[in-house]
Amino acid sequence: MEYLPISSERSCVFRRCLSTAREDGKKHRKALFCISVVIFLQAVALAGASAQDSVLALTEAEKDFIQAHPVISVGVDPLFAPFEFLDNQGNYVGIAPDYLALVSAKTGLRFEPAKDVSYAEAQEKVLAHEMDLLPTLGWTEERERQFLLSQLYYELKLALVLQEESPIKSTADVRGRPIAVQQDTSNADFAFKTLGAGVSIYKSEQDALLAVADGRETAMLGYLPTVLYSIRDFGLSNLHYITFDSENNNGWHMGVRNDWPELRSILNKAFAAITPAEKAEIQSRWIRVSDYGERQRMLHLTVAIVALLSAMLAFALLKTYSQKKKFARHQQNELILQEMVRQRTEELQDQTRLAVEASLAKSTFLAKMSHEIRTPMNAIIVLSEMLSMRDLPSDALEEIWNIKQAGIGLLSIINDILDFSKIEAGKMDVVDADYMFRSLIKDVENMIRPRFAEKPITFVTNIDSGLPGRLRGDVVRVRQILLNMLSNAAKYTDEGTVTFTVSGSGQENGKILLSFEVADTGIGIKEEDMGKLFGSFSQVDHQKNQHIEGTGLGLVISRNLCNMMGGEISVRSVYGKGSVFTAVIPQTVLDERPFSQFADIGEAAWRNREKRNIGYTAPKANVLAVDDSKVNLKILKTLLQPYKVHFDTCLSGEEAIVMAKQNSYDLIFMDHMMPGMDGMEATAAIRGLEGGKAIPIIALTANAISGMREMFLENGFSDYLSKPINIATLDELFATWINEGLKVKNP
Repeated sequence: MEYLPISSERSCVFRRCLSTAREDGKKHRKALFCISVVIFLQAVALAGASAQDSVLALTEAEKDFIQAHPVISVGVDPLFAPFEFLDNQGNYVGIAPDYLALVSAKTGLRFEPAKDVSYAEAQEKVLAHEMDLLPTLGWTEERERQFLLSQLYYELKLALVLQEESPIKSTADVRGRPIAVQQDTSNADFAFKTLGAGVSIYKSEQDALLAVADGRETAMLGYLPTVLYSIRDFGLSNLHYITFDSENNNGWHMGVRNDWPELRSILNKAFAAITPAEKAEIQSRWIRVSDYGERQRMLHLTVAIVALLSAMLAFALLKTYSQKKKFARHQQNELILQEMVRQRTEELQDQTRLAVEASLAKSTFLAKMSHEIRTPMNAIIVLSEMLSMRDLPSDALEEIWNIKQAGIGLLSIINDILDFSKIEAGKMDVVDADYMFRSLIKDVENMIRPRFAEKPITFVTNIDSGLPGRLRGDVVRVRQILLNMLSNAAKYTDEGTVTFTVSGSGQENGKILLSFEVADTGIGIKEEDMGKLFGSFSQVDHQKNQHIEGTGLGLVISRNLCNMMGGEISVRSVYGKGSVFTAVIPQTVLDERPFSQFADIGEAAWRNREKRNIGYTAPKANVLAVDDSKVNLKILKTLLQPYKVHFDTCLSGEEAIVMAKQNSYDLIFMDHMMPGMDGMEATAAIRGLEGGKAIPIIALTANAISGMREMFLENGFSDYLSKPINIATLDELFATWINEGLKVKNP
């Protein structure tokens, strides 16, 4: 670039201005004015030298096109700041309009924005040749077919925006988590297919960004320029971002109606004639972030040096006059900045307080719900288990079996919510154990068949009879995934067929890849709703399905559980015809014999299963059970009868303290939530008694949300037993905490 010196004429003007300033009584103001004129003339000279107007080499056909079509109608996205948007006065502004202004100056074309047409309508109108141009299109194969795309005129990157204290450190960490995206963009599809995340849809990227800033969302996926613009515009100080490249979202093209190739050619030539300085000016105007090469940096440095020399000269002449003003202005700005920081700090403190209160309210609600539902379920399930051990007629045992399975089904609702809480807290564990494959299938079939009996639905099972009979894995989680998939099919299928297919493949190194497929003839899923499918508390096609009950957590929990076990869930669907969900889960093979050769261990085996194998008694052990429910006390007493212990009960924490003072106990079962003094307060009081620290105290509670075990141990309890009581777990706890000297082996 050629830099023009100050002409002799302008130099004379400069000297005359200085002379006038010395002679006149108001020398400082006049000198300032004259020097400003000189600086302005120098800037004009630099700009004139750098803006080398390129003459476009247009063909005759292109010139004829401009003559025939002097005005080009433009589709507008009014909320896509800073790329294109309508400001408070309704003016069409942004990066894309600035590029169109340069194209207009170089070609003579006039671009007229259609402000009263929505962006979705504008796309349709360009396809129908009723409008001419869309200025901000990312490349996709579909758009390549629909429009004549110009060359890339603006490059960009995607950004993942997070709060400063977020545990997410890379894009891999958002897998299985919901992230916020703007509607009507390809980012939702990218988040779902490429990042493996769920999506929360927002009207604009600014709304999505604010949701992350105030803690409503974990992360937000957007374009880096928009993120930088919005962070600056809203003054958000608690955010940071991770940038990464994407093959299909690397910049903007202008989309031309597909019958005007001349317009695309004209645009490409105009873009090629735009100078780096012009691009840098647009970039700094809207983003204030530069990513240009060394030549542009040298240009900026040269201009900065010229401005610095001019400013030094002005400062030398006006030092005394301007210093006071600068100091006063500095003080004023500092006061304003301090006030802004104070206000923003108060806002952040309020937001933090609200977030903490919301989290506490959620935890309290989950704990209360867990207690209120699991307490009666404890009675139903354990009493049915106890009744099954009696010598009853087969038809009575069958009814008891049905009662137990219904109770387990009711627990699935609260378990969904509790499992989601554990997943959010990162405390969901996979517990592997040996199991019979046939038992898993029979359990699932028996628990789900009543759901299909409520509608005109045929339930078909296709199970590969050659699958191994004994496996190792987390059978509880596998059963939960299958019941979620089949329950969804029952919800969204009014009539027709639901087919449950199980097969296996890739059996090597002692592993097999089990494939569970659930195909239904239900309502199906729209293509645009696929991204919402694995979102938390979400239900697709809400207006049509508002009568369908559910937490909206089943699929997101199932997908996370599959991922934790090294598997995955996929879906295929045709709207109005049905869906196919497939879960692929690896399991360890313990016995390769086909499961069809093993005896049926369904409900008949359950009715005739072996009794508890108790190898010892403890008749000298004194046990105290504390619970505000007489039914729960009766259940626990019955479950401990085989040990022949001395068993005391009481209904409150206050009464438990009195009994602990009067008696010496070898083990105490303490309910958590009781009216008056709760279990924690009673435990703390007993620990303060003489010898109280040595008594094993087991927390007996229906509160099973994540983190409860750790909380009980930190508050003086020795161990933790959740309701409904699992008999095997109860036996393990009893064996662990009863002194060996009190145990008498059975003959």
